[in-house]
Amino acid sequence: MSGATTAAYFARRAAQKERVRILYRRALKDTLNWAVHRHLFYQDASDLREKFEANKHVEDLDTIDKMIAAGEATYNKWRHPDPYID
Repeated sequence: MSGATTAAYFARRAAQKERVRILYRRALKDTLNWAVHRHLFYQDASDLREKFEANKHVEDLDTIDKMIAAGEATYNKWRHPDPYID
């Protein structure tokens, strides 16, 4: 790999990690809107974390981009219509 190619790879990978982090935080906060009681939230948060951890091993950049887009679409589809917190 040349220096420019390596730099581009790491830049794209860093951007993907940031998008995943933001998506996870938004989804976690939205989970709190759906779960009225804390004990329900803890289980839902654990399930959400498992979904993210299940794809941690994926290395292909294009596949990761598709998975992020699918995750964002799912989040937007199931987002709480009247959130308690923003």
